[in-house]
Amino acid sequence: MVHARTLRAALPVAALALLAGACDASGSPVAATGATSNFSSNQVTTAPAKGHLSGLSWYGDYRAPYSEDPLKTADYPEETVLGNVCEPLLRTGADYSLHPGIAESWSQRDAEHLVLDLDPRATFSDGHPVTTADVVYSLLRNQDPDEASNYADSYNDVVSVKATGAEQVTVTFSKPDYLFVRNLGILAGAVVEKAFAVKAGQRFGNADTGVVCSGPYTIASFDGTNTMVLKRDPAYWDHSHEGKAATITFRFLADPAAIANALTSGSLNGAFDLPPSTIARLSRTADGKLYVGAPGSTTQNIDLIISRFTGAFADVRVRQALSLAIDRTGIARTLFYGAADPLYSVAGSGFWETSPAKSVYAAAYQKLVRPPDTGAATKLVKEAGATGKQITIGYAADSPTQAQIAQVLQQTGDSIGLRVRIVGLPDQQYGNLFITPKARAAYDSFLTVNYLEYPEAANMYQSYATKAGAQNFNGYTDPTVEADLSKAQGTQDPRRRAQYVTQAQAVIARALPWIPIVSPRALLFQNDDVTGAPLTFSYMDNAWAASMGAP
Repeated sequence: MVHARTLRAALPVAALALLAGACDASGSPVAATGATSNFSSNQVTTAPAKGHLSGLSWYGDYRAPYSEDPLKTADYPEETVLGNVCEPLLRTGADYSLHPGIAESWSQRDAEHLVLDLDPRATFSDGHPVTTADVVYSLLRNQDPDEASNYADSYNDVVSVKATGAEQVTVTFSKPDYLFVRNLGILAGAVVEKAFAVKAGQRFGNADTGVVCSGPYTIASFDGTNTMVLKRDPAYWDHSHEGKAATITFRFLADPAAIANALTSGSLNGAFDLPPSTIARLSRTADGKLYVGAPGSTTQNIDLIISRFTGAFADVRVRQALSLAIDRTGIARTLFYGAADPLYSVAGSGFWETSPAKSVYAAAYQKLVRPPDTGAATKLVKEAGATGKQITIGYAADSPTQAQIAQVLQQTGDSIGLRVRIVGLPDQQYGNLFITPKARAAYDSFLTVNYLEYPEAANMYQSYATKAGAQNFNGYTDPTVEADLSKAQGTQDPRRRAQYVTQAQAVIARALPWIPIVSPRALLFQNDDVTGAPLTFSYMDNAWAASMGAP
């Protein structure tokens, strides 16, 4: 499931000035801080924990979860917290590899059937065993319109989910599919206790009702706004993955200064998904360490979505011109303090850095890399007869970073002969852009911060460049892209799949239904009292906190 999210990070407006002047000789403001540790792509966790903790306090992201139901909302707060409570069927490692969990094994005897054999030891937090009925019910919730699962589109090609043995469940697809299994390692594959959920009805997941799941932690308290406390389940069924911290207190803070204060004062032990504006301060603290990921350390992407193929953007040359003129490196260095990388395809290196077919993806991606060229871009605008035409860009008004990126795009468009109007939208209006065509009708394009929980480029492209894609907001379609991505979905061999994906990528990169801008790197802060955190985006939807403990 691919998601969009408002980027909330207070950055100085002065950083816009020519997108220059903030870099050291290496070209990286991150390096200039002097205390930040850049980890390599093969370093996926901090040092393993050796001891237990009475309590762990952690940044739960910019707001409190809307629900304790693992399916209801797919955004950073829910996905940071709830994987520790409601386990998916499979475990996703810090390197994104899949491992046994509630399902002790899985296999595909053919491309249309995925067989899951459950671990007979698995129990819920109330002591009841996890049964095939619970698993079937939990997976099919994603297809129930009354549940309104945020992962529903991941189940588009699922025909049935049935018990095929005392401890076996089989998922059947309508077409060859070797990609679906990845969804069972995120909250799209979370298992809840059927009896409890059915009895709770619409109250399931509310703070006063809660959930019953099988994870290493349960929810002890939740005030709905500022704090959620998890407690270790002393009877957790898998001793090899039980939690080391007796409690985990998540605090939800929107203000970057408040986040930095909480981390430097020790009231929070650590944080993922940090605002870039906290980099300088956190890299200087003596009681912890800020980790900044290598290129490809997340599957996040910041893009300009083309809302409609009318007006100036109806001509592909105008879309190509704007993309060609963007100074992606300047945006990454200045607005993100070096904790991002220029992005030339929406599925950047984070989607294939750990793939066995990395060389195929890397070679294809390199063909798309091109420095900004305002001269060539201006020529394209003239050839399209678009000089002086207006384009409108919407962005989230309460996001300083989006506002600054929008200003950069405005300056960029104006410099190549376009007239760019930028419009800041309050949260509700901005959110509606992703929901209703009517809301998008007033804008030619809008900014998004997007991500996929696991690295699979085919799924990213399917989400916005195919007719059935949940994020196809502009009606883009191309028969070659549709055919290649369908073949990729039904191809088991990673290298052959990569060939289909990169063929589709080449077409999408010319058509530009979305214009990629930058890819943020992973940011993690961990103070000296704790260790064991993942250094990748893999913390989303998984029981990452079970690995956290004393050094």
